[in-house]
Amino acid sequence: MFDFTSYNDTQLEGKTFDVIVAGAGHNGLVSACYLAKSGLKVLVIEAHDTPGGMTATNPMAPEAPEHIINEASIHASLFRLSPIDAELELSSKFGLRQRQIDPCHIQLISPEGDESFAMWNDARKTAEEIKYFSPKDAKVWLEMSEVIDSAFKIAMPMMLTSPVKPGFSAIMKSVGSTLKHLRHLKPIIDMVTNSHAGLVEEMFEADIVRAACLTPLPFMDFKVDTSGFAMVYLAALQSSGISMFEGGTGAFPRALVRCLKHYGGELKTGAPIAEMIARDGAIKGVRLQNGDEIFAAKGVITAFSPKMVLNHMLPEGLLPEKMQTRAKRIPTNQRGLGDYKLNIALKGRIEPTRHINWRKQRGWSEDMRLPTLQWQTYQQALDAYDACIQGEVPEQIGGLSQITTAFDPKMAPEGCDTYWFWTGLIPSQPKADWDQVRNEITAKTVKDAAIIYEGIEELEIARRPLAPPDIEKRFFAIDGSVYHVEPYLTRFGPGRPMFGMADYKTPIPGLYLSGSGTHPSAGISGMPGRNAALAFVKNEK
Repeated sequence: MFDFTSYNDTQLEGKTFDVIVAGAGHNGLVSACYLAKSGLKVLVIEAHDTPGGMTATNPMAPEAPEHIINEASIHASLFRLSPIDAELELSSKFGLRQRQIDPCHIQLISPEGDESFAMWNDARKTAEEIKYFSPKDAKVWLEMSEVIDSAFKIAMPMMLTSPVKPGFSAIMKSVGSTLKHLRHLKPIIDMVTNSHAGLVEEMFEADIVRAACLTPLPFMDFKVDTSGFAMVYLAALQSSGISMFEGGTGAFPRALVRCLKHYGGELKTGAPIAEMIARDGAIKGVRLQNGDEIFAAKGVITAFSPKMVLNHMLPEGLLPEKMQTRAKRIPTNQRGLGDYKLNIALKGRIEPTRHINWRKQRGWSEDMRLPTLQWQTYQQALDAYDACIQGEVPEQIGGLSQITTAFDPKMAPEGCDTYWFWTGLIPSQPKADWDQVRNEITAKTVKDAAIIYEGIEELEIARRPLAPPDIEKRFFAIDGSVYHVEPYLTRFGPGRPMFGMADYKTPIPGLYLSGSGTHPSAGISGMPGRNAALAFVKNEK
């Protein structure tokens, strides 16, 4: 493991900086690396004792200190599509190692049922498995894959630039892709304007295929127009593929810290910020909760919840009244859906034996310990959303599960496993208190896991559940929103995090926004951090 403890004692007295990056999640660190590489004197300040944010990997202390857990994310969902690895030389120079997971997901028909199909990087391989359930659906899967691949190719250049003032090169690349994929424009429009449920029902007939398109993508109400855009996620799976980092997700921020130090940047952890310091209407530094003041000649980039920054960390009256009103309305808890995360440390190994045997009988013999397994019928997914918006815990909680030690055995003692589970289908505003709700969700989740992974209950050493209040406390995310801004279609591009604040550079001189709540999206990509840094260098250096 990389030792971050020395950064708690970093001495800042008497030092001056060009720019402060507030928040050492992966986007903040990406920003800081680009800034330091450009020649600016950079300080990164992190509230938690270790950097990484939702990409942090730490021991499950004190209960199981030899089990290293990914505290939130596991998949580098969009990172492989960005130029960050090459531009910062993270793999070639700073020790980052990632490997593709293929298949990345396997959809089970239910915890009790044996049947499943795998979702591969190669859409044709996925279609071959879908044929077992429906030849028609297999054909449609290939057709859908072409459409979402075209959508992604059109959108990708615009993800690497400002959504308000896009660069000429990005515009031309996007126009070129649009012309190349003109025949898919109408299906793309149909996809992003349709409801998620409507789109899935129009395309597929087999329940297991429908469920695979719904359970892992609960961005918004499945029945609301424009929610169908969530399906574009599959383009990442079927273009560059999905990878994981060796040494846990935290290997990404560890490589970024090495890069930052190489270019002369500094990091201070265990230093929560109380507020921004303004002089003559411009942001000039930060005041820590312990009272220390740190100044930056050129400004501050914040890389955590933009709603928190704009509403709780600025001197009163600094934002224009219209902008302040919009900032208060940044949605973080309006969908009715919340996120829940669970890690379980185990004193032995587990595997989905029954499902492995069924797939072997079909001639499908890949390692089922490595991909994420997901379960829930299509109707159960619809019912789960309806329960959530009523403040109830769903009868069947669908999500993604994985044995993280199947990817990297060094993350637990020899012969032992760590189990990871995530769901986005729990109520964000439950009727009961969170202690009761957290316990109910955990009990249901472990019960299903025990049906799939034989022996998990008997082998448990410790568990670490995170419900929205826990996510808010641990990751400084308002309302426990892992997206920082609700993933409505209108909250992407020039609407992320809100209109008038989507260009990274805010109307307040010296204040820039970055992180998952800014363009292009949440998830492990680093693109918001890169884009914000390039905008800062262009405007301030």
